[in-house]
Amino acid sequence: MAILDIFKGKQKDSAESNSLFGQTALGNNIVYNGSNQRPIVNTQILYVTTAATNQAGRPIDMSLLTRNATVISCVAAKARAIAQMPIKVMAYLADGSCVDATTDARVGSRDRTKARQVASLLNNPNRFQSAYEFWYQWIMWYELSGEAFTLWWRENATDPNQTPMEMYLLDSTLIAVSITPARYPAYRLSTPAYGFNKDEPLAAHQVMHVKEMAWQGSAGFNKGILAAELVTLDQDIDVYANYVMLNGAKPSGMFTTEQVIPTGKYQEIAARLKEAWGSMVGSRQSDPSKPGQGMLLDQGMKYEPLKMLTLQDTDAAVLKEQTMKRICALFGVPHQLLGISEGKFNNTQTLLDEFYKSTIYPTSVSITQKLKAQLFTGYPNLCVEFQTQDFLKGAPLDQMNYAVAGVNAGILTPNEAREYMGRAAQEGGDELRDPAAKADPIAGTSPQDTGGGGGNQKTKMNIGK
Repeated sequence: MAILDIFKGKQKDSAESNSLFGQTALGNNIVYNGSNQRPIVNTQILYVTTAATNQAGRPIDMSLLTRNATVISCVAAKARAIAQMPIKVMAYLADGSCVDATTDARVGSRDRTKARQVASLLNNPNRFQSAYEFWYQWIMWYELSGEAFTLWWRENATDPNQTPMEMYLLDSTLIAVSITPARYPAYRLSTPAYGFNKDEPLAAHQVMHVKEMAWQGSAGFNKGILAAELVTLDQDIDVYANYVMLNGAKPSGMFTTEQVIPTGKYQEIAARLKEAWGSMVGSRQSDPSKPGQGMLLDQGMKYEPLKMLTLQDTDAAVLKEQTMKRICALFGVPHQLLGISEGKFNNTQTLLDEFYKSTIYPTSVSITQKLKAQLFTGYPNLCVEFQTQDFLKGAPLDQMNYAVAGVNAGILTPNEAREYMGRAAQEGGDELRDPAAKADPIAGTSPQDTGGGGGNQKTKMNIGK
């Protein structure tokens, strides 16, 4: 029978699936649904599901991720960084410059009106949350689940060109993404909600879907669940440490004897030893007037103290530090930023610069590109930008040196430098200076003066002369 199987034709109803996690690629979804023969192709809620189990049998899910100190510290560091940065709507002019679209007079009235509407939405997302709260929560979903879904609340929900009045976060674990025959995404809720039917998916213009680790085009990796072994190891070390501190920190030992004690006598001796031990160590169940008394042992008994179990006994402390560092690397957060251990950065500003360039900037690019696609259809000159100046300004002297260098090099006008420093513009300060007129850096801002270059700091700063 097996030989005859060779001559059988290919089964027409055979289901195609990807060899990695069973998720169908975006292109396959487009081809299948474009013919309108298969309206739904391998959609699933939250990529790779919302839970997993490591090889030791320990389950990991969203709840465990939120209770893991290392994971939540990494996510919180990224959430604070994004949430604190102001958001502006910018416009590109014909000369290539990028200006604030809400205030610059060179921006057309149509673009400026749209920019002000979107700027108001982004800075006042809804009546329940401030902008900081919204984006902090947004990053939490984005990082912990691998995907973030934002609901646009419009006065007319069917009009994609209307600027939303409010925006809300949707539960990423209760949404499945599918592709319509018109090659648009559709978002199906797993439960009915106010104003929506779970059998009627939300349209593409009603939801902004951003993927943290985009995979197959319509889903994103859940880093914490994919790294089940690493995260559960970190959690189990914490559980072990707590057990040691709870049970090993108490005075402990064993009463031993070489004699054979009858059962009745054993129970009598055990009760007496328990009472005497409680009195000696100040147990709450004993008489408070007796702590510190000695114990009289009979029947040839000896007391052998047990050494308290510590993390160092099994090198768990070193393993814990290594595990925390690996989780930090998984989430793109320098472990020095969380105070885990020392590293290669010689000062805090260098550490923040690296954190911004390698982690925060890519995240902000992902968000702003989606915002532009969702909110600025028909407005090619408008875009959204996170303002990173405050995030990277550094110490006041560093800011002043940057402003002075920019003005003297003919890159910044004096008023642009004053705006950077948070000062009001002055009359006659809108002209660029001749870059030939150079000035020395402000004293106290060189790497040597700030501790970055070593050497004799007193000599360099003329201190103590």
